[in-house]
Formats: sequence, C-alpha cells, structure tokens
Amino acid sequence: MEQDPGRRARGARLPLHMLDRPRLTEVFDRGHALTVVSGPAGGGKSVLLSQWAAVQDSRGIASVRLGFDENMTNEHLMLRDILAQLVVQDLIADRSGARSTLRGFDSVRDPADELGRLLGELSRDCVIMIDNAERVDETSLLRRALDLLDAAPLLRIVVATRRSTVTRTLQMLVSADVCVIGPAHLFFTRDEARDVVERVSAQKIPPHALGDESALPLAARALGLTIATQSAPVEIAAIEVQELADALMAGLIGADAPADFEEFLLRTSIPGRVTREIAERLGWPDGGAEHLDRAELYGLGMWEAGADGLAFLYTPLLREALVRRLDQRSSESVAPIRRTVALWASENGRHLEALTNALRAKDYVLATRLGRKSWFILSRSSPQDVEALLRRENPVVLARHPLLGMLLALVLLRLGQRLRAFAYFQGAALSLRRRGLDDDPVERFWMLSAKTLAERFAGQFRRSGATADLVVAAYGEMDAEQRAECTGFAALLLSNCGLSFLQLGRISDAVEVLELGMTIHVAHTVVILEDGVGLRMPDDGGGWYHCAAALAGAYALRGRLSDARRVLEEIDDADPPPAWRTEQFGILEQIAHAIVAVAALDLAEARHRTDSIAHHLGTTELWPYLVCIRSEIDLRDGHPAEASRLLTHALGRGVNSAVSDHGSSRLAFAQAMTSLSMCDQAAARRAVAALPADEPPRKVIEALVALLTRDDPHAFAAAEVAQVERDPDLDRACLAALITATAAARLGRHEAAARAASWAVAVMREEHSYAPLALFGTDVLRELRDLCAAAEREYLDSYLSRASETGPFPALPPPVRLTSRELAVMRELRRTSSTDALAAALFVSPNTVKVQRRSAYRKLGASNREQALLRAAELGLLDE
Repeated sequence: MEQDPGRRARGARLPLHMLDRPRLTEVFDRGHALTVVSGPAGGGKSVLLSQWAAVQDSRGIASVRLGFDENMTNEHLMLRDILAQLVVQDLIADRSGARSTLRGFDSVRDPADELGRLLGELSRDCVIMIDNAERVDETSLLRRALDLLDAAPLLRIVVATRRSTVTRTLQMLVSADVCVIGPAHLFFTRDEARDVVERVSAQKIPPHALGDESALPLAARALGLTIATQSAPVEIAAIEVQELADALMAGLIGADAPADFEEFLLRTSIPGRVTREIAERLGWPDGGAEHLDRAELYGLGMWEAGADGLAFLYTPLLREALVRRLDQRSSESVAPIRRTVALWASENGRHLEALTNALRAKDYVLATRLGRKSWFILSRSSPQDVEALLRRENPVVLARHPLLGMLLALVLLRLGQRLRAFAYFQGAALSLRRRGLDDDPVERFWMLSAKTLAERFAGQFRRSGATADLVVAAYGEMDAEQRAECTGFAALLLSNCGLSFLQLGRISDAVEVLELGMTIHVAHTVVILEDGVGLRMPDDGGGWYHCAAALAGAYALRGRLSDARRVLEEIDDADPPPAWRTEQFGILEQIAHAIVAVAALDLAEARHRTDSIAHHLGTTELWPYLVCIRSEIDLRDGHPAEASRLLTHALGRGVNSAVSDHGSSRLAFAQAMTSLSMCDQAAARRAVAALPADEPPRKVIEALVALLTRDDPHAFAAAEVAQVERDPDLDRACLAALITATAAARLGRHEAAARAASWAVAVMREEHSYAPLALFGTDVLRELRDLCAAAEREYLDSYLSRASETGPFPALPPPVRLTSRELAVMRELRRTSSTDALAAALFVSPNTVKVQRRSAYRKLGASNREQALLRAAELGLLDE
C-alpha cells in the first residue's frame, strides 16, 4: 500500500461527504411519514442523520435534530426540545401560543397532545430526526411519533435506534406510512468500505483486500485509522463491537499522538457535550482546541450547535469505550473529574447531568447543594430519572443527607405516588430533627424549609407552622449577599411557609410571608428567539408566581376580595405560563378566581375555574379548600345533593391526605350548610359538633338554624357571639351580621338590626361581593333595606334587581321546646331508665316523672327512650 505524503501529513479527516451513500438517501427521499433506522452500534446512524439533515437544509426544508443523552432522558424532555427548536426556527403559525406553551411546558398536563396541536399549524415542511432512541421505551416513542404525524400533515419523523425492530413493533407500524432501514441497508458494500478506508488512511487499498468484516461502518473506520496511525491491524472479525471501539481507541493513542491526548479523551468523555469551557476546566487552558480538532479529524464525533453554543459530541459507541476505560481507574481519581463536570453542568442548566455526576462521584454534599438548587426544575422535567438515580443509592445515604430524601419525596409526589412520598417526607423530617441548626444561614434557611415541607406533608401541621416561623426568622437574619445566593429558590421556600400558615388558619402570617416572597424576582431571562423575544424558563419567576397564587387564595379564603382581585391582576400582568395556572402551584389562584366569581354570582365561571383543577383532588394538600368551594357552587346552583355527595366522597377513608384543624373547620361548615339546604338540621348540628363551642363557624350555623326555625332570640344571641368573636372570614362575618339583623328586625329591635345590616352591606360593597346576600330570600332583604343608609340601600338595590326570590335554605320546622322539668327528666334518662330512680334523683313523685317523660316524648316525636335520647342529642337539648 502506498501512502500519499501530503495527505498523510494532513491527517485522516473524515468529512460527512465521505460516507455519502445515494442508495440510503434515496430511501429517505421517498417521502415516508416515518422512517425507522435500526442498526447496531457503530452502524453510522448518527452520521447518516446529520448528513440527511444537511441535505434537507440545502433544499429549504426545516429540520429538527435531537438525540437522547444524559440531559435528555425521557419523552417529555424530547417533546420540549422539539417545541423549543420549532419556536427558534419560527415554524409554527401560532407564534404566541407556541411561546406561551414552551414557557410552562413542564407543567402541561398532556404535552404530547399540546405539541400535536401546535405541529398541526406548521408553516412549512419539517423533518424531526431523533437519535439514540434505544435509551427510552421505543414502542412508546414510536406510538408517540405516529400520534404527532396524525396531527401534522407537513411533518416527517426519522427515528434511529440500536435495537432491532421486533414483530410487535412492526405490527404497530403496519398500517402507517413507514419505512424501516435495517442493518442490511446500513452495512457497507465492499466498494463503500474500501472508499472509506482509503479516505481515512490516505492510502490506496487493493480492490480485493477487504472482506466482510469491514462492512460495519465503525470497522471500516477502525481499519483506516489503524493504517493512518501505523498501528497493528485490528482483527475485526474476531471481536465484538464494544471491543472494536476499545481497539479503535488504542489505535488512536499511538506514538504520533500528543502525550496528553489519551487523558483528554478520557476526561472529556464524561460531559454529554464537550465545549471549550469544560475542556478548560478539566485541565486544558486552550480549551483543548488541538485535541478536539484531532478528534474531529479522526471522525470520533462531530460539532453541533446547541443552546449553550457550539459543542463536540463523541460518537456514542466510542464515548462508551472511553467511559469504560476511565471507570477502570480508582473512584478517588475519577471523582474530581465528575465533580468538575457536575458544577459545569449545573451552571449551564444541565441539571440532571449535574446531579448524576455528583452522585457518581459520591460527593453527597455537592449533590445536596445541586439538588436544592434545581429541585423545582428536576421534579417537573425529569422525575422518573431522578427517582431512578436516588433509589439506586443506599438508604443510609438518604438518611445521612435528608435533603436528598426530600428531593426523592418531591419527585414521587410529582409522579402521583403520594404514600411513598409521605414515607420519605417523614424520614427526612426525622433526620432533620435529629440534626442541629447549621451555622451557614443559607443552609439553615434551606434545611428548615425542607423540614417545614416534610412536617406538613406528614400531617404534622402545628409542628410545620412552628418550623415555618424559624424559616422566616432565618431569612430575616440574612445579609444582602446571602439573600442573593438563594434568590433562585427563596420565593419558593417562603411560599412553602405561607402554605403552612394557611393550613393553621394563620392567614395574617401567611399574607405577610407571601407578600415578602413576591418582592423576590429572578432577573435572569433566557432569550432564544432571533427577534429578541424573551422566554422565561421554569426557574425564572416560579417562586414569585407560587407566592402570588397562594396570596390571592389566602385573601379570597378570608373574604378580602378587593385584595384578592388586586393580586390576580398582578398575576395577569406578569403573564405566567398558562400551564402553571392549572397545575399544583396554580390551585389557589383558581380557587381565588372561583370565590371572586361566586361573589359576583357568576356560578358558570366559578365552576369553570374549579373544573380546571379538579384533577388534583386526591393528590393535593389543598383539597379541603377546593372541595369547599365546589360544594358551595353546587349548593348555590340548586344542587345540594351533589354538594353532599362531593363532601362525603372527599372525606372518605384513604381518598385524600391528612387535614389540618383549619381545613376541618371549613369542611364542617360546608357540610352544615349543605345539610341545612336539604332541611336536615340534625345533620347540620352534627357536622359542627366537634368544633369548639365558641368557634365562629359553629356559632354561625347555630344562628342560621335558629333563624330558619324562627327561633329569633336564639338566632340573635348566637349571631351576636359570632360577631364578637371577630371571625377573620369576612364572608362568614357578613352572614352572621345579616342573621343578627334579620332576627333583630323580627324582634322589633330595629336599631340593632340597622346597625348589623349596615355594617354587613358596607363590607360587601367594599369587597364587591353579593355572596352573603344570595343566602337570603328577597323578602328578608327588602325589610333590611329600609333600615340601611342610602349608600347601603343602593348596593342592596343593585343585588335585588338580579336576585332570585328565594335563597338556598328552606324554612325548617319550629324548634322543640322542653320545659325545665322535661329537660331534667331527659338528662337523667341518659343514666337510668327506672322511673323510681328518676323520681329519687329529681326529688319528685314517680307519677310526675311519667307525665313529664310522656310530654317530652311527644314533643320529640319519639316512642321510646332510645329514640327520644337520640332526637334530643341531635337538637342539642342534652348539653348541660
């Protein structure tokens, strides 16, 4: 074999055109909707896709190229990457819709369906090329590809995989416009192999010097490289493909290679993409320019443009060979390399790759730091991958580093595995409780925040509230530099405190900390569009939005609707991703919108808002508030039976998570109101019986029952107590005032009636709410109108002009009134049924006991002792 000195000195460059094979590009050009390229490692699939992408570009056909790797590990990330590239190339007619979807893509309920809708609006022909599909479930991926093709007539998809196409996959594809390029097509003919060997080695090869062993593209390249580097020939036919890659590496690192070339290849095999920056960090001040040029020259990979700029990607099989060789070293020597890559990946937004390398380096302190920084993104974009990573770790590691256990709990929660998540939350909370407070304020802020979340999700609401106080105090102790260090996640952690306060009914504290969280903005904006339009990524404003949504909900749940509307307007002005607004973080915003709509008597809008988040029932800690507003809508819409069924189901064993005392109080009030609308005052009393006697919700229900039974003195007294207790819920306070006014008016106490009615209507006018008024019939409200001042009368008139004649509560039977002696007999009946014993205890004759007992039974509608006691207990007559 003669060597061309000029070409040998130039090196064994392998440009894409060297592998130009018309017989394969002709298959692509047939125009099949889906093309599956299936062949072994080293079969040249990646080169073929890059080559065909270049051909499409020359024809003016848009192409989207992506491949599964350390940073793109699942279909969800694939779909997001496809959309991002489509937006960058401005290929979707609905530009604003595409950008809006991309901004909150990790929170979209059905991302494939949403992407299919957008792909249906492609502005021109487009080809999506997906490489390394063997890293995911191929059957699912191909099914997803067919769904996208059905939605987009201008779309074509190419999928490359190492796996062979099995019968089951072929059966799925048989009815579609599909072409399969198998190993037989990918393997070189002898002429193609000889051409590649000659071009790589820069030497002439005799026509019949090559056998079938050079048919694999990687094998042909290996022969050319061994000749070019003057190494001993590789016995290709005798080794496996992986061993071939190893042998190829050995051939490359020959006598003529730079001394540090091997070390460069080994170290840079760790990052998924090799940039000048990471090469510099790994020990090459010039960014490894010479070595990367040499790697490209030998065809070890190719340069590709990405969001982080131009990067070199090794051929997958060769990279695997490098990593295997590196892993043969001691873990102590490899750990610093992985730590460096982890830090670089984190800084460049490759969060899963960062966490993976930190864990593989067994640097759990670093893994904890990276995990706490990126948990919001990881739990949404790669929950399955994070779960797999952390589940591989020894449980002792998670116990010693509880924040890693917290991260696992968060991704399990995202995956809907609530019970398993609770176990990890509880374990993390226990581990954190055993540890002392950290001296680093930022670390203490995060640790306490994690503890707050763990305790709340474990149902330890009071303990969670106490820890939240410590979190707020820790944040207050930070200086400006320390606060800047946790800017990216501080608002999210403060919103977590706000939820803990909300669960305890500490609304004022919740409002204060949530308003503080809304002052924290992440200034960084990622601009990925050529026209300069900025797309905020998931970690840019997520904390602010969660604080704002929770604050709007807190205001609305307290009846402060003017404040709730103000925050809702701020949210609209901020324009968060639409998907956020119906996912977990958006529940309280939608509840706020529903409460505001109920206040405006727009039940259709209120129902629309609650329906948009109804899928979270059973998976969210906020379920009591969602159930309460949904039941209220049903009640006001004339469907109390549906409201009752909803409440009964939600309170069933195992349906939802634990509930706080504040949540229980709201549920009890909702149950009681629903029971009253169904004329069941006994059930209404039972619903609130567990609440403290002076609790405003219980007093309001007692007052309403008395009003509906026309027991006006009792109604007036109970409602007055509820007002004195200063119920923080303004809607309920207005209801209590209206009950006071109605009962006082019936009792002829017009001054008290006017005072209560005027206060209630003034508050409702200020909050722009008709909700309490809609619980009363128009006849009652017209009587109260005449007692009010002019401004209040005007507001009442605006309601009466659109109100129905009757409220949701029908009149109830008059109350049962027992004399003092009848009550004494009934109370003693709880202890004994003997007439003589009753007479002795009450110091009366047996005959008197019989008379009083018969009279009490008659009034209670009972025929025996058990019925009478049950009825008396339901009516609250046995209370001492």
